[in-house]
Amino acid sequence: MVNPFSTKFWADGAIPFQFAQPSESMEVLLERARRYSLCQIIGPHGTGKTTLLLAICRRYEASGEKVRHLFFNDQQQRLPDDVVLRKDLTFFVDGFEQLPTLSQLWLCLGATRLIVTTHHPLWFVPILYRTQPQFSVFVQIVGQMVPNPPEESVLRAVYDRAGGNVRTAFFELYDIYAESNVDNSDIFSPSSPQH
Repeated sequence: MVNPFSTKFWADGAIPFQFAQPSESMEVLLERARRYSLCQIIGPHGTGKTTLLLAICRRYEASGEKVRHLFFNDQQQRLPDDVVLRKDLTFFVDGFEQLPTLSQLWLCLGATRLIVTTHHPLWFVPILYRTQPQFSVFVQIVGQMVPNPPEESVLRAVYDRAGGNVRTAFFELYDIYAESNVDNSDIFSPSSPQH
């Protein structure tokens, strides 16, 4: 049986971004994003910054706009050689703080439109959205991934051990799911209460 917490089911924006408040929506966010030439999505690790950035990027693409998505992390910290600043191009930069300061400035000053993710706010950049750990959102996402999720107390313990980092929590749920299938435990069984 395929483990529903395998990274192929949730990595790279495979799960739609979940807004914590009913008043928030992708349409409202897109309208706000179009007001800025430069803006940022900020928040701690594993709170949905990448998922949200990819969702916005896909919506821009769907409306016919030209986009370039760049991803940076501990292993990738320099701009690709083929990056060219064009007036008709919107840059979506994930892990902006990983870039050297000169590269950051080059993008900020040269890109016509730039949306970035970062863990700490850039003082000169308007905030488009602030992601935050939300247990209720985590429960909602898990409920979309498995038809019979574990009891909320189990999910709470996993979430707390992960420090609100959904990515880390999914790694633990992957192990729990795998173990429950090996030892025939009922943690993911139909008799588990639904939330």
